[in-house]
Amino acid sequence: MAKKRTYANQKGGVTKTTTVVQDMIQSRLLGKRALLVDTDPQGNATYALGYHPDTLKHTVYTVMLGQSSLNDALLHTYFDPQTGTYFDPRNTRRMQELGITSLEQARRGPDLLPNNILAATAETDLQSHPSWGTVLRDILEDIDALYDDIGIDTNPSLGKMTVSAFCAADYAIIPLVPETLPSQGMIQLCKTFVEARKYNRKLRMAGVLFTRVRYSSHEETIRDIRGPVLQHLNTRQDLPDLNLSCFEATIPENALFEKAIKDRTSIILANSISAPAIAYWQFYTELMKSIDGLGYEKAQQMYLQLQKGFQKQQEEEKAKKRRGRTVKPSIESKGE
Repeated sequence: MAKKRTYANQKGGVTKTTTVVQDMIQSRLLGKRALLVDTDPQGNATYALGYHPDTLKHTVYTVMLGQSSLNDALLHTYFDPQTGTYFDPRNTRRMQELGITSLEQARRGPDLLPNNILAATAETDLQSHPSWGTVLRDILEDIDALYDDIGIDTNPSLGKMTVSAFCAADYAIIPLVPETLPSQGMIQLCKTFVEARKYNRKLRMAGVLFTRVRYSSHEETIRDIRGPVLQHLNTRQDLPDLNLSCFEATIPENALFEKAIKDRTSIILANSISAPAIAYWQFYTELMKSIDGLGYEKAQQMYLQLQKGFQKQQEEEKAKKRRGRTVKPSIESKGE
């Protein structure tokens, strides 16, 4: 059975989409069968994996409404092995630009249940459905045996689509920028998680992943959350058996993310030996260990190998800078 995990936070800009995309790509790189489910009406995960959301007639949402079949909506994803760029296999012009003449030259990414702006009306559309909270769960149960890992991206809200994602998952992960405002929303997010667990007894909290870490103030906030904030949340009577914890891995802010989004690739593929890519492998290794996921040993080996390569790269760059330094000539005294 697939390990299903939902990435959720009602605050936008905390890298939910970036993280779930990395997660599913890492699963594929380790040879696992992976599916990314995009429940965000913005369709950012759909876009990241090569498709233009607004051109799609069949989505996970139309499947939820009974307007499409699962086979209609399910898509294969492909990327250029040279650049890591994802593309729509129906777009022959784009394939030519990448120098790909057939899909045999490309590599398969995770499968995709896409989404687009049509899902923006979910709050009213699903209201008349008596069991709207379990619709997505029932859909994924039909294909559970086909995958090892299923990652669910959510929109920045605690509405019906996010609750549906909680009801469909085994684990919840909270990507969080360690700042005051994003942190203040954790109580309401945890309350929604606890409420969803009434309908999904399997749901567990995998943990908080700190993302976009950059400033010294971020480090202070991380220490505060790991300490008194977690203690407070885990002892609240209205949050029974929350068992919230934090991953040791933290994801640094880096300009490479913006470039990867622009190029429709990922840090994992385009910049494998980089600080953020290695941080994501550390996170993935922790995640696999905590949920007893398939491929933990391979993930750990990949993490250690890339970490070693990164350290070697850093040492070479330092040595190069030292060699490039020149000794300034002494100033000769006047008259000599």
